[in-house]
Amino acid sequence: MSIRVIIAGFKGKMGQAACQMVLADPDLDLVAVLDPFESESEWQGIPVFNDKADLVGFEADVWVDFTTPAVAYENTRFALENSFAPVVGTTGFTSEEITELKAFSREQDLGGLIAPNFALGAVLLMQFAAQAAKYFPNVEIIELHHDKKKDAPSGTAIKTAELMAEVR
Repeated sequence: MSIRVIIAGFKGKMGQAACQMVLADPDLDLVAVLDPFESESEWQGIPVFNDKADLVGFEADVWVDFTTPAVAYENTRFALENSFAPVVGTTGFTSEEITELKAFSREQDLGGLIAPNFALGAVLLMQFAAQAAKYFPNVEIIELHHDKKKDAPSGTAIKTAELMAEVR
């Protein structure tokens, strides 16, 4: 039985990459996509929803979110409320929101993942930076992005700084 996936924010760069990954994996089944501004009712034969409320009672296992900080928290709560395990790549959560989502996830007995970056290199960079921070009294995080980057500093930079601060 394949894992049924909903992707919110499917029109963006990361949403499109997630769609292609799910479509290419025989163990995954893309059952719906969500975008409030999409006018088409289908995308590659997959139903398009404009409002997450229309997904209440929908048969899915995983909710992948690559939306915006303005809606990611509510989307993640919605996913948990509807028994969709959230996999969230959207950044901008406050520490209080993360704490609330962790607690709600436990209440729902449903796992999930919120990650600032899904690239292996970025994950390793964050871990290496945290280890190195023990040995350096001062650090500076400098990042360079394309001109379309929506968040600055990036969620990756913020998480790197948090991990480094934890070891000091």
